[in-house]
Amino acid sequence: MRRIAAVALACTFIAAACGLTGDENAEIIASENVDYELLGTTTSTTSTTINELPVFVVRLYWHTTGESRLRSVTRGKDAQPAPGATLQELVTGPTATELEANPELQNLLDPSMEPELFQLEDGTYRIRIQQLADEALTTDQAAEFVCTITQFAAIVSVTIVDSDDTPFSLSGLGAVPIIGPAQPSDFGDCIEEPLPGEETTDDAEDSEGTDPTSSTTTGA
Repeated sequence: MRRIAAVALACTFIAAACGLTGDENAEIIASENVDYELLGTTTSTTSTTINELPVFVVRLYWHTTGESRLRSVTRGKDAQPAPGATLQELVTGPTATELEANPELQNLLDPSMEPELFQLEDGTYRIRIQQLADEALTTDQAAEFVCTITQFAAIVSVTIVDSDDTPFSLSGLGAVPIIGPAQPSDFGDCIEEPLPGEETTDDAEDSEGTDPTSSTTTGA
């Protein structure tokens, strides 16, 4: 009996120390009424950082009015640019934003040319456009095609032909015959003046076949 009494006394003491009386029952407390610290859990927010810089960059070469100097505009791409699609962008011309940045920028090509790109062998390619060969192609038009497409590392030289695959002869001021497929060096290595706000780059490297997919900069 003494042992039972001692145990009962101990239980009574413990209950009193915890602030409980013998006639109190356990209660379920809503979580909103429990102090945050007592819940034993924490909440966290997972955020995703969006990289605003484009993964790929492509250059489009056009001329300007007046001195008719060759210039380039860089455009950022979320996916690797395809050479054929780049030609389509080229003949479409500068966007309103690009023209606002440089009002003198002009496109000497035309969407009706519908350029198509074909590989002949190794680094030699052919651009077929919907224009009669006897109309000739100006040197400046050829420069826009050649300088733009040879920025892709796989494309070293280009032959521009009509829909019947007849090569064009060049016309215009300072036009000289090009023996074989055209290269950037046939057009002054695609020397240009950078657009306002555009970082100066080594355009000679671009004309030597630098792959535009290896850069990461902000484009228009």
